[in-house]
Parts: sequence; structure tokens; C-alpha cells
Amino acid sequence: MVKFSHDLRPDGAYLQAKERRLLSRRFVPPGQWMALPAPLGNAAKTLHRLIAEGEAAIEGDGILLPFPVASQLAASVADALGLPALTNLSATLSFEGKMTDSDARIRVRWYDDNFSTIRVARHGCFVTWGENSARLVASVFELLEAIDAYNASAGSSSEARIAAWGPVQDALKRTTGQTISSDDGYLKSLTVYQAGSFALDIRETADGPDFVPIVMGREKAVLEADDAPIGEGDDDAVPGVHRDQVEDALLPPDLQTHFVADVFSREAQTRDGYVLARNTFLVVDKDLKTALDVVREKRRAPTAERRAFIRNPRPAIAEALGEGRDAAAAVLFVETAQYSERVLGLGIWRPPVLPWLKNKAGQWLPESFPLKIGDRLVEMNSDRYDEITRKLAEAKAADRDEILIENVPTPVLHVEEAFAEFQLPGGEPVQPEAASENGPVEQSGPDDGAAEPAAPDRPSDREVLLIAQNFEGVDYEVAWPKRTATIAETFPRGELARTEPKPHQEEGFGWLVDAWKAGWPGVLLADDMGLGKTFQALAFLTWVRKNRARLGRNQGAAREPILIVAPTALLRNWVEESERHLLPGALGTRVDAFGSGLRSLKAEKGVDVTPEDALDIRRIHEADWVLTTYETLANYHRVFARVAFSVAVFDEAQKIKAPGAINTQSAKAMNADFVLALTGTPIENRLTDLWCIMDRVVPGYLGELKVFAKMYEEGGPAELEELKARLDRPDLQTPAVLLRRMKADILTGLPKKEVKTERIVMPPAQAEAYDKAVAAARLGQRRQSDMLRAIHAFRGISLHPDGSEGLDPLNPRSVAAWIARSARMTHAVGCLEAIAAAKEKALVFLEDRSVQSAFASAIATHLGLSSEPEIINGSVPGDRRLEIVDRFQARGPGFDILVLSPKAAGVGLTITAANHVIHLSRWWNPAVEDQCNDRVYRIGQDKPVTIHVPIAVHPTFREATFDVTLDKLLEKKRRLSQHMLMPPVEDGDIDALFGSAVDGQPLAA
Repeated sequence: MVKFSHDLRPDGAYLQAKERRLLSRRFVPPGQWMALPAPLGNAAKTLHRLIAEGEAAIEGDGILLPFPVASQLAASVADALGLPALTNLSATLSFEGKMTDSDARIRVRWYDDNFSTIRVARHGCFVTWGENSARLVASVFELLEAIDAYNASAGSSSEARIAAWGPVQDALKRTTGQTISSDDGYLKSLTVYQAGSFALDIRETADGPDFVPIVMGREKAVLEADDAPIGEGDDDAVPGVHRDQVEDALLPPDLQTHFVADVFSREAQTRDGYVLARNTFLVVDKDLKTALDVVREKRRAPTAERRAFIRNPRPAIAEALGEGRDAAAAVLFVETAQYSERVLGLGIWRPPVLPWLKNKAGQWLPESFPLKIGDRLVEMNSDRYDEITRKLAEAKAADRDEILIENVPTPVLHVEEAFAEFQLPGGEPVQPEAASENGPVEQSGPDDGAAEPAAPDRPSDREVLLIAQNFEGVDYEVAWPKRTATIAETFPRGELARTEPKPHQEEGFGWLVDAWKAGWPGVLLADDMGLGKTFQALAFLTWVRKNRARLGRNQGAAREPILIVAPTALLRNWVEESERHLLPGALGTRVDAFGSGLRSLKAEKGVDVTPEDALDIRRIHEADWVLTTYETLANYHRVFARVAFSVAVFDEAQKIKAPGAINTQSAKAMNADFVLALTGTPIENRLTDLWCIMDRVVPGYLGELKVFAKMYEEGGPAELEELKARLDRPDLQTPAVLLRRMKADILTGLPKKEVKTERIVMPPAQAEAYDKAVAAARLGQRRQSDMLRAIHAFRGISLHPDGSEGLDPLNPRSVAAWIARSARMTHAVGCLEAIAAAKEKALVFLEDRSVQSAFASAIATHLGLSSEPEIINGSVPGDRRLEIVDRFQARGPGFDILVLSPKAAGVGLTITAANHVIHLSRWWNPAVEDQCNDRVYRIGQDKPVTIHVPIAVHPTFREATFDVTLDKLLEKKRRLSQHMLMPPVEDGDIDALFGSAVDGQPLAA
């Protein structure tokens, strides 16, 4: 392999060509240089032309290139010859004294790309600072030579000083395009920037992509001809990385904006230089002028041509430069990583219509739940859902844009968005079985603590980045190139504060590193709750950052921050765990794009602020890791999509399980080299939840959604076992893409956990209400909607026949009577009495909001508590939830209670101060119920844990009672899910529950 080297002499750069052999090196005579492969041979032809013209000379084994000639070389030639790149430094010239004074001088101050003052040594047209070196463009070199000559004339007569000033003035005119006088008021300070390359700042618009140039200093490029293998420790190895147009920008932001908006966009042709501000100039390299003209021309091209250009601008630039200039084009254009290749353009957001994705017939509405529609929270129940669905269908049939909800005009689009995010069917003609899809809701809103203020202009927010979907056909896949580890592939104990990883956490870390090295675009870590997924992720992120630092990719142009997306309640947990487990600075600088941190990132409102600039993208680029919520990511996805991330972490990844949700769309539009999805419940509603998460993790791996749904949701145990094997079993070359471990199989140090399922016979009032519900169901139809309404009634009565009605919470007699009318309530209160006597703490999971309030008031009166237990449900903001938990955790020994909604508090909260869990409401999905238990039973718990499950039994129906049937169904699903990827709800569940309760057919265990 042949490479050029150079030595600096007093009169120029001495070039030699060295051929590296196995055990030796030799100098290649200059006469043989033109026979070298391109681009080396092409550069040698330029040198021999200069020799023929008397501009350079052969000396011994090399060629001497005078400084004035070296400064005029085309950038591609200089790069091939191994000469330093054109500098991205800026210089400020300041005049001290009057021009004719004998002691007057021009001072040159140098600044790096961070605009910090540096000390520079100049050798002809080359400058060095620290370990860096660069080359000056000819006009700047001539100016500095003239300045040195003027300064050297100090002590001479006025006439001599004036004569020495002449070349300076001429050089200034050539450099800036202006005549610079020696007027003291004018020539106080001059700043000159040299532009030698450019990147593209790309934005998606309704008319297709638009782009403007970001001028940069000349960047070194790996020569295409240099394809010889490089050893592990070879200092010549240059990692191929995308550059960052913000980090590498030559100009400060205000000057770059001025250049693009007021200069470049208004001109028909690029000039040699520009006045950017008073005494501030931009000098443009000759080849760069041609390239910028190509950019200007392509901005006016049709959409398809523009899109082809941004994918690879180099061919068009090479064509404009002339024959044989491919190498020049390669170093003129600096490739930057911006939008993901999955992004197709900008368009109006419409939830996708997937008619072949059948409604699952095994879910039911909770007693009540809040649904965020637009900017309002609407309290939903079965009847209101039916009413809104009917109005929605009528409005669409009549082509109306709004419907009335609680007498408030509400856009149809907002309702469709809310239903899509909740995976509720809506907008179709109302079918009797419509409600069967309505499982408990996981909207990114107050119910899970993910709420953030909506983006300021909701209508424009509907103009979103459109992406390639894999719904009907695999339209988007990614390549899996292997990645290089340059540091030890061991747990980064050197970055830990004091935490010693458990064996399963070291195993999880090793799996993450192996998957990263193997080239997986992403993986799904689906460990059971309480196994430390966050800690494993933090260790992996620390390792990735350290590995990138070894490759020189952690700062400046090569920096790609880490993105962590999570519900609000979990973001503080990420911060606290990073501070607890990692040494300060292990992950670098953090930017909080949520809460007050989000407010500080927002751009000032103005007519020129587009959604792409709604947040301070420079701060996001310059961060090492960024924390944000799913809703913020959706609201500002057009900002985040312009940043290339090294790793994107999606915590509680079930938040992107819905194919028709804007949260999912936004997550899939992000540009990340590696994706880490974290969730303890990869399947919450149906198997397509898993497909949707995996379509973000490894797009295309599970094929198209339509085929997946038919094959697995309609398949049997064999198909489910095959799917599980495809995901969690490694092959000979690559690790598995999914890792899931259960606490029961992993943790040996946790205290004992006991589940007490107690059957309590219904009191007469409750049994009578249940009898009436059964009788009504027997007289009714057996359509899906009728069966669901009956089940809804059984659930409510099994909790309490009166709900919150008829209770005076301050009257002990009324409280006692209210408790006595419910079997579940009676047993739960008995448990709490025993827990209070033992001075321990309990969590009570209860779904119905009105009963939550009634229960909290009643139990305070019954037990004589000094205050009512606090409640965490969907109406409590995420930060307040954390405050409530902190107070509960911080209280000293003694009895205490927290009342929680299963969905609002089932994830993201660690409440190990309690060691009792009471399920007053049963959840339809055993995984979600287990998540509730895991708030208490997790790493950090040091007391035995008891899970209390009261079951109301009808005195006549016994084994056919709704509660008994539901308990058997949940336990069966819990067992089966350990061996295969089971959907939590199946088509036969409704029939089983209804048939058992109404027809008296007990469910087999």
C-alpha cells in the first residue's frame, strides 16, 4: 500500500511516496507516481504538471511544493497527497496603532470551532495547534504573509510603512471582496472564515424535502483507493462516521442563518467571498463554489430528483466539477446523519385503517377510565363509549368534522386519535361486538404519568413525518452490519459508584453487547418486573459511550447522543438510578426534554419558527443523553427526527404497541443506530402488540402485520411456540433478539412471597344484586356487546353492589354497613385490621374511581386514621405520584395505606415500604396484575410479602360465580405464558366468563 507523506521545509512542503511492505518500507521514485491507482495517480499528474510549469521541483526521492503553490491545490489533490485539510479555524485581525506609526502592528488571533482562543504556529500555508494541523486557502495565506511583512517593517519610516501596507490592502481586497482602508475606526477587528466543504441541512416539507448548505472547513476523507486491511492497533485507521452538521458548522449559528437566508437563497450564483457582518468575511473554496451552485439548482428540482440528490449528492457534484473529479466531490460533501431512511416525507396524520386486524373478543371495559380526547379528559364507561362510537359513526357518514361530547364540540380527528392510541375501534358503523376491543386503556396521558403539555399548535401538529410502514408488505428493513468493540466486553465496573451487579444482570449486559456487536438494529429486554432492567441498560449505555470515546466519536462532529423515552413517572427514576449506580459524568451531559427542562428548550414563538425548530436542536445535538416522554416525542418528533442517536431506549415499550397511534409513528421515525426496548409486558392486549414493538426494534424481522396477525393471532400452540423460539433462542451466529427472565427463576435473595386467595360468600344484599344481573343476562341477547355488558355488571357487583352510593364516610355506623354489603370489601378490611395490628403497610389496588374515594374515606373512619389514605389514579399528574410515593416510603415504622389504580400505578413506582398488596379489583391481564405486585416484591424488599386476593362467591352458583371463573382463567393464562408467547385475552374468554356466570357451567381449572 502506498501513502504520501510530507515534511515542512522553510520554502515549502517536501512530498514523498512510501510503499509499506510486510517487513519494510521503501520510497517510490517521483517518476513512478503517475502509475499509482486513483486518486493518488491523479494527484501525481497534477504535481508533474506543476513541475513542467516550473511551480514545483523534483528533489531526490520527493517533490518540493512551494507554499504559495500548496495553498492553491484543489482540496481533493491535497487530500490524496496526505496534506492537511483546509482549516476550520477562524482568525481575527486587529490593528494596533496608526498605520503609519513606526510601532503599529496587525495582531492575528486564532479561534477553534468552539470559538475558543488558541495558540497557532504557522509554517507557510500550514498551521498547527496542539496535535492538529491544517492548510490555509491561498487568499488567506497571502494575507497572512503580507501581514507578517508589514509587522516586520516596524521601526521603519512612515513611507516604508505605507509601502508595506499596500500588499496587506491588496490581500484584504482579494480575501473579502472589499477595499479596506487604513482608517483606524474601520480596521479595528477583522474575522475571516474559510469554507472548504459543506453538509446539507434537510427538512421535510409538504412539498417534499428542502435543504440548505451548512458550510464547513475541509474534512479529511478516507481515500477510496486505500482498501488494504488495517491492523487492530494501526494508527492510520480512520473510523468511517457520519458528521454532525451542527457540531461541524464553520460559522456561528447567527452567521450561518444569515448566510443561508439572506445571501445563498437570494443569489443565482455563488461568489468567491461574502461579507457576513461588519468586518466579518467568508472565503469560499473554488470547488466549493461549484458544489453550492449544484445545491441551489437541485433545490428547484422536482420532488423525486430532490430526494435522489439528498440520498447521494456526490454524483451531481462530480458531474458539475468535470470529468475525473469524483474524489473532489467526495471531500467537498460531508455526509451527515439526519432523518432515518424510514422517513418518507411530510403529510397530514390520519390513523391507519387496518380492516383485516380483527377486534379481539375477549376484553372488557374497566368500571370507568379517563380518555384524553384533544386537550380534555373525558371520563369513560361502557355506556359513554357506546354513545361516542355511535356519534362518531353518524358524523363520518354525514361528513361532519365535529361531534358533541358532554355538550362540547369535539373534532372527529381528535376522537379518532384517542381511540387509535387506546386501541379502541372507532369511526366504523357501530357493531354489537364493537366494545370487545376495549381493553383497559394505555393512552400516553394522565393514566400512566406520561402527560406533557400539548404542542402549542395542535392543527399543525397533525402534519407529521410519514414513514414506511410494514402493514401490508415489508416496505422497510435495515441492514445488520457488525459493529466493532474496541474496549473490553465486560461489565463497566470502573464506571459504577458502588453497585455490584447480580449474576443475571451481568448476563443481560453481555447479551446486550453481543447483540450490539452482531449488528442487530435493536433488541427487546423483557425481563420480569424488579430484575433491574434500568440498571442493565445504564451499564450498557455507559459501555457504548466508552467504546465510542475510544473511537473518537463522543465529541464534536461524531457525537451521537443517547435518547431515552419513558413515561414521566419513570424519567426521575432514570435520573436517580444513574446517580445511584454510576460515577459522576459516566454518561456525560444530560438534557431533560420534559417538565421545566422542556420549557427551557422551547424556541421563542415567531413567524419564522417551524416545527423543525420548535426546540433548541443545538442543545440536543450537544447532549450526551436526552430524556423525554412519549408525548413530548410525538409533539416534537419533527425536531428529534433531525438528530442521529447512537442508542434510543424506549422504556415501558408497550407505549408503542398500537399501530395506529401517533406515539408509535413518532418512535418509528427516530434515527437511531441501536434501539433498546424495555418492557415487562411485551404483550398487553394482543400478539400484534409484540409485532408493533418489534417493528421499531428490528423493522421487518416479524414480516408484515397482516400476515403476522393471521398466522399467530389465529394460530394455535405450535405457532406460538415457533414465534417464541424465533425471538428468544439464539442461533450459531447471533444472539437472540429478545431476552426475558422471571423473578421466580432468577432471584434467590428476595424474601418469601405468599399469595392468599380467599373465597368469601357474598352477603345477602350482594347475592341479590348478582341474582338480578344473572336473570337479566339470561333474558337478553347473546351478542358480544350484550355479553360484555353482563360481565361489566358482574364485575361491578362483585366489587360492591352499591358502588359508592349510600355511604356517609364520616359516620362509623354507615361505614360498617357499607363494608358489610360486599364480600371483597369485608375481607379486605379484615386484612387491613390485621396489617394495622402488625404495624405494617399495604397497597390496595382498586379500579373504580368513585369507589376509590369512598373506600379511602371509609377505611380512615373505620380504623380511626389521622388522615385519609392518599390515592394514585389517572387524574394525579406524574410528578405528584412520585411525591405521594416518596412520602409513603419515607414515613417511619407503623401502619399505612396507599390506594392505587392498577394502570396508573402498575409501572414506574417502587414502593417497598409496603409488604402487603390487596387486589380489590381483578385485572383482565395477569401480567398487569403481576406488575402491581412487583411495586412491592422487587430488589430492595426486605420483609415477607403477602398478596391478598379476595374472591366473592355466590352462595348458590359457587364454582360458577364470576370471581371464581375469572380467577381460574387468570391462573391458567399465567401458567401458559411461562412456556409460550400467550395473548392475555383470547376469543373464547368472553364465552367462558359469560357461560359460567349465566349458564352455571364452572370453568375447569
